[in-house]
Amino acid sequence: MTGPIRNWAYDVEPPDDGWIWAPGPEDDIAAWAQATCAGLFVTGPAEVELADQLRSVARRLRERDLDTGALWIPDPVYGVLATLVTDRIRASGTPEELAAEYRTAADPGLAPPQVAVVELPAGPAVRVRRLETVANGLGAEQLIETVTHLVLPPGIVDADDVPTAIELVVTWTLLQEGDEFAEMADEAAGLLRITAG
Repeated sequence: MTGPIRNWAYDVEPPDDGWIWAPGPEDDIAAWAQATCAGLFVTGPAEVELADQLRSVARRLRERDLDTGALWIPDPVYGVLATLVTDRIRASGTPEELAAEYRTAADPGLAPPQVAVVELPAGPAVRVRRLETVANGLGAEQLIETVTHLVLPPGIVDADDVPTAIELVVTWTLLQEGDEFAEMADEAAGLLRITAG
């Protein structure tokens, strides 16, 4: 049996070409939004609208201080349709214990979350699909849907030897397309890779 793995990294590839990486911590958000619009060949009023949306989403992602973030823009006309974020968090139990916690953490008035323990190439994971309400920035609440994969790679620890999980979350607002987005989230989780050493 091998010991804990302290020196490691992870990588995730979005499942199709419609994903655009969010700007890094040192990048200028406005310049990134402008370059993204140019890369998507958006001009005129559509460029102004998309750039505004890109800046807004990028600022929200940066405030959360995540490892990585990506935006799904399969057609610039429709703007950002989903986000994909990943982060490292401390693992606080077995997959089964974590699944039980997720099952009891439903928003009141919303359908209970769909929770399962699944096997991924990177290790066992808790998969949670649920509806949530979030503030939309205009003083009202908005209904969103998410699929979270909390991946628990075997033997992975942080600098303090605490078991570490990788959380991968895909979020969208087009609830009628939920099954397609959920499938895309599953594909992204399956592309998560751990490298040690």
